[in-house]
Amino acid sequence: MIEFLKKVGAGKKRFKDLTREEAYSAEKMIIEGKATDLQTGAFWSAQRIKYASVEELKGFLDLHRKHATFIDTDIKPLDIAINYDGKDRSVHILPASIFISAGAGVYLSGHGAESVPSKYGITYHQILEKMGAKTPKKIDTVKKLLEKTGFGFAHQRLFAQKLFNILPKRREFGLRTYHNTMERMLNPFKTDRIITGVSHPPYIQKYTELAKHVGIERITVFKSLEGGVEPFPNHETVINLSGKRITVYPEGIKKEFILRKVSPEENGKICLSILKNEDKDHTPFALLTASILIMGYGLTDNIDEARQMAKESLRSGKAYERFKRYCEVSKEG
Repeated sequence: MIEFLKKVGAGKKRFKDLTREEAYSAEKMIIEGKATDLQTGAFWSAQRIKYASVEELKGFLDLHRKHATFIDTDIKPLDIAINYDGKDRSVHILPASIFISAGAGVYLSGHGAESVPSKYGITYHQILEKMGAKTPKKIDTVKKLLEKTGFGFAHQRLFAQKLFNILPKRREFGLRTYHNTMERMLNPFKTDRIITGVSHPPYIQKYTELAKHVGIERITVFKSLEGGVEPFPNHETVINLSGKRITVYPEGIKKEFILRKVSPEENGKICLSILKNEDKDHTPFALLTASILIMGYGLTDNIDEARQMAKESLRSGKAYERFKRYCEVSKEG
């Protein structure tokens, strides 16, 4: 490990990026416990200071994908590849938007964990639990959920055990590491379409290259609210969809209802009220987010058409029916 530390930790002006093979080897030493805790912390700190290169991230990805348990299915869902560390400054609208888009005919997948640094925020699968669903404990349940309801969520412990095993060390480290970037791109469902959000525009190209590396063809990436896949509620959002730039506007959205911190319990009630057609304040934001998911999946590249599909899914009750079915199947598992 010392040879890798000498390269990445030589200081801001003298550091060198690792090759893909070297990055693979360094991460292998970390997950196998062959690097000491002190060496691991030094490596993570050096990478944090210099920023992991795309080639290094590919090497880290290659290692964890080698050890991954993929969810084999004939369905090619839209992979919701968002930050595992959750949100802490705005309402989670994604749980509602997932089932609105599912009701419109979209298949979606997600993956994550909880208590992830550096934000340690609330994740959308924790909100789903507050709404009455269960987080699947078996891959068979994940597959059944995807097939029966249009959405499947895989906890990191199910498909990337070796990566999950170092989460306690990441929590002790307390800061963001390259895992925060890399774990989004694991593509556990082996799909060909992905949607992800960034907080910093330079990461748009980085995620695009990583997505291609894991076999993604249809890539939707944009600067978003808290790095998720929700657009901004107070100004326009520019979507990069496989080479196309699509601008969406927050028409009818009241930012004061979105840009606030709420408890997981209240957030769950908000999403339920949206799906039941009982909410007015948050529904426009849920519909806009669902429209972006619909475009990301590929039902249309037209935002107006996507909005109509989302509205019909919610109005017809299909969105709520999908969610109720999700709760039933998740509890069976």
